[in-house]
Amino acid sequence: MLFKEIKHDFEIDGRKCSFQTGKLALKSESSILAKMGDTVITVNVNTAPANQETDYFPLSVEYIEKFYASGKINGSRFVKRERFPSDDAILKARMIDRAVRPRFPHDYRNELNLIVTVMSYDGENDPLLLAINASSVALMNSTAPFNGPVAGVRVGEDGKNILKVMDVTSEEDTMNYVVAGDGKVFTMIDAGCFDVKEEKILDSMEKSLDLMRPWLDAQNEFLGKLEKKEKTYTAFDVPEELVNEIKDLIGEDRIKENLLKGDEKVHESTRQEIFAKYEGKYSKFVLVEAYAMLQKKALRKLVLEEGKRADGRDIEEIREMYTEVDLLPRVHGSGLFTRGVTQVLSIATLGSLRDVRLVDDMEGEREQRYMHFYNDLPFAYGQCDRIKLMPSRRAIGHGMLAEKALSPVIPSEKDFPYTILVMSEIQGENGSSSMASACGSSMALMAAGVPIKKAVAGVACGLISSEKGDFKVLTDMRDIEDFYGDMDFKVTGTKDGVTAVQMDTKTDGLSMDIVKKTFEQSKKGRVQILEAMEKTISEPRGQLSSFAPRVAQVNVPIEKIGEIIGPGGKNIRELSESTGAEIEIEEDGTVNIYATSQEVIDKAVSRISIYDFKPVVGQIYEGTVVSIMPYGGFVDLVPGVSGLLHVSELSDEFVKDVRKFINEGDVIKVKVVGIDDMGKIKLSMKGLDKKEEKKEN
Repeated sequence: MLFKEIKHDFEIDGRKCSFQTGKLALKSESSILAKMGDTVITVNVNTAPANQETDYFPLSVEYIEKFYASGKINGSRFVKRERFPSDDAILKARMIDRAVRPRFPHDYRNELNLIVTVMSYDGENDPLLLAINASSVALMNSTAPFNGPVAGVRVGEDGKNILKVMDVTSEEDTMNYVVAGDGKVFTMIDAGCFDVKEEKILDSMEKSLDLMRPWLDAQNEFLGKLEKKEKTYTAFDVPEELVNEIKDLIGEDRIKENLLKGDEKVHESTRQEIFAKYEGKYSKFVLVEAYAMLQKKALRKLVLEEGKRADGRDIEEIREMYTEVDLLPRVHGSGLFTRGVTQVLSIATLGSLRDVRLVDDMEGEREQRYMHFYNDLPFAYGQCDRIKLMPSRRAIGHGMLAEKALSPVIPSEKDFPYTILVMSEIQGENGSSSMASACGSSMALMAAGVPIKKAVAGVACGLISSEKGDFKVLTDMRDIEDFYGDMDFKVTGTKDGVTAVQMDTKTDGLSMDIVKKTFEQSKKGRVQILEAMEKTISEPRGQLSSFAPRVAQVNVPIEKIGEIIGPGGKNIRELSESTGAEIEIEEDGTVNIYATSQEVIDKAVSRISIYDFKPVVGQIYEGTVVSIMPYGGFVDLVPGVSGLLHVSELSDEFVKDVRKFINEGDVIKVKVVGIDDMGKIKLSMKGLDKKEEKKEN
């Protein structure tokens, strides 16, 4: 028989789901076809022996969303083939990576390729949640030594189980937490919140551990139907005797001294001494790893036994900070945030609603009005390297984290009809530049006059733990504590609540005790950082930069929209060219007018206001005579709005010839004396004198 299908059907919250293998990708080491409703994905896992010495586990995770999954064709007019993954797909791939990576042995160095493909999407059931769970199944069914299963769930406020796609939060849906774990500990957290209190978040996270259970049960039941595969591998392990020999060679005091100095030149000198001692006996790679293990042990001993940190700070102490705005004089807003040698310069730029980013993916076409990008060039790391043409996945992830952090405080389009772009240029990297980006961007937006609801700050916490269960959470983690520590837990928020969270760990998972402690310390740190930022700028400026575009809003009747736009956009183009303003019209009749000067704004507003002109009986207007009839003349009060000036209203005298009083093209003063039920306007020139005040058109 060609196929040897094995399938397991189950339900999650009443939704029909299944795991299946043996149907597709028969040459793949492990291939899973997973369904939830009409959402269908495939997960394929393949491994290869390590082909070179490496100090990390070369896990490659790809998350691919196909337009055909929702019956769409790529919206590009020029390239119909789907090429690069979207930023959103990259973020989801990173989430899957962080969910499963902690459950591999630390000595595993084989290459592993995990590819998720969304084949069918019903618009209701979240392919990401299905992907995390199916990835766990696929890894358990491979030859890789994966210590699973792990489950992924999405939880809202009060522990609400969310199985649909929910990429943003709002005042109604205040929490959007995607978490992964084994029902007892968390391996990954990625969340957006609408300024939610820590207590509510922790309550929902505790409940999320219970929500993992049905997924874990389904995985175990399916795996029970499969033939187990041998999970042997060549372990990469530094000989313990070598570590002890190097320890004796250098001495514990010097190892600790090197750690405290934190000087790369000192470390390199020590490594050269080790190379000379063991030349020809071990590779330099193994010797570097052995020295790193000694540094790691020294850091753990320093933190857990002495309660100190390598740079002399207390456990909850934040590095020295410096904040500044307006460093760049010609941009719309800039904010410089420095913490230690981690330094970010964020620049806010305002544009019209025509500048929105068009996002086109399998979920449909949508506009993105607020964007945040993160750029890290080699100099930020003190490195001499080439500039990459495309941003790294890390850079995309950091940018999206800062974007998520500030989204809840961005004013609505109605309140602030601008497109907003913030660019964080990393000037120095030494721990949590993404959190520094959130801080710098908050200041840049306020400096630009964007009326954000509250200031936002962020801080990253690290973890040092022991096999006995002892642990210390380190506020404002720096690079060495990241390299040799056990987690990177980032929390952003306002003084009142949390806006975003991202966590990855090198342990098997974080307990609720560690999560609670981290939230407690991150809140203290966040408030302290906000206080430092407030000394520089405490609230959004009341006016925009002189270099930023101005905006005015005019409301016109919906039935006038077509008239304003004109055939093929002729009228609106003429309006823009003649006034020098950029004009955008929304479906509800709101007209947004953008310009760099108030004079241009006023000119455009005057022209647009004509379309909402409503004459008032008794008011005097200045109009243009457009035609003459034997019984009077027609006068345009504004283009498109005419009234009849009857011969009886031209003068108190008898009028034999209308043209003796008015002619085509004359600009005259007239009074509106009546408007009938049909909307016809009656005008008069009788009784007008210079003392009567004209109503501005």
